[in-house]
Amino acid sequence: MTENSFAFRLKELLEHKKLTLQAVATALGVSRPAVHKWTRGGEIDYDNLRRLAAFLNVNWIWLRYGEEAQRDLANAEPVELPMTDVRRRYTAEIMENEARMKLAQENARIVTWEWNLITDAVTYSTNVEAVYGWPIGRNEDFWPHVPDADAAMMRGVYEHSIASGEPHEIDFRIVDPAGETRWIASRATPIRDADGRIVKMVGISMDNTARKTAEEALRRSEARFRAIFENASGGIAYIGLDGRWLKANQTLCELLGYTAEELSTLTFQSLTLEDDLADNLVQLDRLLVGEISMYSLEKRFRRKDGSVIWVNVKTSLQRNPDNGEPEHLVTVIDDITAQHTRMAALEQAAGEAELLFDAAGIGRWRFDTASGRVTADAVAMGLLIDQERAGELGQAQWWRLWSAESAEWLEAALRDVRFDGVGRRQNGVTLRLFAARHPREGGVWLGGVSRLDG
Repeated sequence: MTENSFAFRLKELLEHKKLTLQAVATALGVSRPAVHKWTRGGEIDYDNLRRLAAFLNVNWIWLRYGEEAQRDLANAEPVELPMTDVRRRYTAEIMENEARMKLAQENARIVTWEWNLITDAVTYSTNVEAVYGWPIGRNEDFWPHVPDADAAMMRGVYEHSIASGEPHEIDFRIVDPAGETRWIASRATPIRDADGRIVKMVGISMDNTARKTAEEALRRSEARFRAIFENASGGIAYIGLDGRWLKANQTLCELLGYTAEELSTLTFQSLTLEDDLADNLVQLDRLLVGEISMYSLEKRFRRKDGSVIWVNVKTSLQRNPDNGEPEHLVTVIDDITAQHTRMAALEQAAGEAELLFDAAGIGRWRFDTASGRVTADAVAMGLLIDQERAGELGQAQWWRLWSAESAEWLEAALRDVRFDGVGRRQNGVTLRLFAARHPREGGVWLGGVSRLDG
């Protein structure tokens, strides 16, 4: 350090005035390390130089450059440049561009900032309070509002950027005075001086909360869908427009007996039984041309082991959100083999019962309590009204058939779920009547009738 240096003059002044580094730092609104750097020969920017000289009550030119520079400046004659039309035009254009840039910056809520790495001073654009929620005049105003995890990340990025000279982009959180958390997107680049040293960092920041909130909502939605897709009790698949299995959940893989990788080499057409395929393709064509928004049908699939299962298939079309073009099918597949097995058994039992009824001379009838009408086959009509042809009886006609005692018994029996007893017609003919309430249609009775008195 020479006697004709800024650092030497500054140290002499501090000793003469008995000032500490912290006292100077507090007066100028900078950090103590920044003042210490100045006393060791570090660079000082113009604004801090002027404030430091005013604080020490000395000429700033003398403080920075010494007595010789001050004398040369005193002897120099001022040179005034005329304000030409060119200069006026350029000046007006610069002012107009600056005004336009400032308007765009404020409307876009973009904060510009500069960090002097030598003095640790920071300068923010005037809209920082509107965007961040509080004014920032120095670094100490900023860091308390940054969560610890984000602050550690940011310091690491800054250190790397300063060491490498590379620009950076980061997203970080701030907590405003009201306690609300906001996301800030920031881009910055280090700036070198004439000697190639990195002396400052300049950057822009903007409120990124809306985008981050939307991204988080999308992430949660996708996570919920993945959970539904993978854990659904039924099979779910994405199917290409050509019928190729694009993606299948585990339930569907287990249902069909294939792994997801094996399914991706197959099409739904190759697994559908040929007798069921034509109707399926008709519905698919209607879906693709927009005639319907979805279709549901029952069909059979052949599993990997060769066995056949019945399924209920509900299919809709996923379209591209930008151009509306079809992208793929979304299909929900439920195994209904057990229901089909039960239905086949019921149909077989019903067929056998009809044969037995016919052999035993038992007529079949159906009573709808809502309408009061009785529908009967030819045998039942012959036993009830002596006319052996299938037909219907109105409510009043039905009740007029029976004696008062039998009508009273029937009225009570129809409040139960099943009955089996004897009814006497008005003409004295005695009939066996038995019936049960329909399992799915509570107001309907299915029954039989046979003669008891020869």
